[in-house]
Amino acid sequence: MMCLGSLCFTLNDTMTKFLIDRYDVPVIIFVRSLLAMPLLAGMAVVIGRDRIRWSAHAPLYALRGAINLLAAYLYIHGLKHLSVAEATVILFASPFIITVASATLFKETVGWQKWVAVLVGFCGVMIAMRPGSAAFQPASLLILACAFLYASISLSARWLKQDDNLWTVSFFGAAFSAVFIAPLAIGDGLAIRIDDLALFAGAALSSSFGIGFATLAYRSAQASDLAPFAYSGLIWSTGITWIVWGAMPGLWTLVGAGVVASSSLFHLLARSRPGRPG
Repeated sequence: MMCLGSLCFTLNDTMTKFLIDRYDVPVIIFVRSLLAMPLLAGMAVVIGRDRIRWSAHAPLYALRGAINLLAAYLYIHGLKHLSVAEATVILFASPFIITVASATLFKETVGWQKWVAVLVGFCGVMIAMRPGSAAFQPASLLILACAFLYASISLSARWLKQDDNLWTVSFFGAAFSAVFIAPLAIGDGLAIRIDDLALFAGAALSSSFGIGFATLAYRSAQASDLAPFAYSGLIWSTGITWIVWGAMPGLWTLVGAGVVASSSLFHLLARSRPGRPG
């Protein structure tokens, strides 16, 4: 579920990258969220043989929706100045934040292997960002702030009801984002080009499913154990950046990504050794 969630988020980023030159950020978020709701409701019946259900945790979904809205707002602004691959690498600060929070808030047992993995991964993020260098872009700070917000969304999944299925989780995420962003989006005007509807619909589904898969994953397993699987976004973002735009990320982005990947590999190998708890 974490790998699928990472792929969905990368697809959303790619389609959003095509829209940010033509639309304001509130308009993108609003139309994306608005389209997601009927699409999810229909897919729940046709594909999932299920339906969207009301949740007893609607206030928590509202809070998550507000946080996700702010995160999306910052992230899309950051994408104006960074490639998908660069933004994804910086977003990998989130697993470090999640691991720290899981140890302090949820009292999870975090062995030295996990700490080494997430600290090395965070160093990789800093290498990719290169704060203080001439190549550093202030937009990187927007993505870093987004990483903190996404971490809080992921951790809040622990308090969601187990009966809430993928369709319900995804639907509520889109619904509250649409409600909260509506005043800003309508004020900017909603002149949408017909030929962009497919991009909006694709972004709507990929964003919603990304939230849904990640939420179900964090609700089902220890947050600190899921961090390495979040790094699968490295593969998706680098590949899609090359396939769609025909450009490889910069040298320092690749170096940082390599450090991040090595931390993930170390964690997985340490977890696979018999008799060695994570």
